[in-house]
Amino acid sequence: MTLTIMSQNVQVGADRDGRWGKLVNVFRDVRPDLLLLQEADWLADPAEAGAASTALGMQLLVGPSRQFNTAVAWNPDTVVLDETKASDTRYALSDLHHGYTLINVWPRDTPRWPVPLTVISAHLHPFSVEAAAMEAQVLVNRAWRYGGIGILGGDINHLPLGDAEPDWSAVEPHVRSERCRRRENPGDPWVGSRLVGQVLQDGGLTDAAGHRGDHRPTVAMFRFDQYHVTPAVAPAVTDYDLVDVGTYSDHDGVLIRVDPHRVDITAVRTYV
Repeated sequence: MTLTIMSQNVQVGADRDGRWGKLVNVFRDVRPDLLLLQEADWLADPAEAGAASTALGMQLLVGPSRQFNTAVAWNPDTVVLDETKASDTRYALSDLHHGYTLINVWPRDTPRWPVPLTVISAHLHPFSVEAAAMEAQVLVNRAWRYGGIGILGGDINHLPLGDAEPDWSAVEPHVRSERCRRRENPGDPWVGSRLVGQVLQDGGLTDAAGHRGDHRPTVAMFRFDQYHVTPAVAPAVTDYDLVDVGTYSDHDGVLIRVDPHRVDITAVRTYV
């Protein structure tokens, strides 16, 4: 069995302009075992979440948020929630602008590891790379909290390590202010900040696409939609790709496949 995991920023307003139903068709074609969503604020309504669960043919958890909720859906035929700690959104409202959604799951029909797979759908702070880096520190902690078989995916919103420098003259001033290093003088060149990527790397996480040499952008000229995985999961990632959703969102979907038999259980750690 191979787990297919897809992440999609659905772009705010998908429920109001008809795009959500079209995205659902894309998701059903991909048939992910786990689906990570961002900017899905209408799903905070339990009735809407129930309708989305039915449409997807998946179970769904929506994380709390001050702005534009995240969510994780899972196929109950292929993964099952952990019996002890199924979910964790402890710091979603207090420490993250968009919140996060975390579930702990086990693949069905696969021998169990010492600890469950932690899956996090995240959407980091769009207005400040420094604030996003602090949020990333929280999420690194959560990725390790349940033993360290962890996948963090979603709209990371800032430049990863290893990607080429974008043409900063082609973007709006506020984008440069949000995502570049601070400058001493107005005439100094703009240089993108890699602070978020550094935090995730320092937390022991591997950029699944960058590790494979895939630096394709996911929104405009940027690769903001990313997966970062713990050392236990890194050798189990067998594939990475983009999912073209056309005009249904301003972000491409991103997809990884994980072979549960290749998870490195020697990298499991007791959280202290």
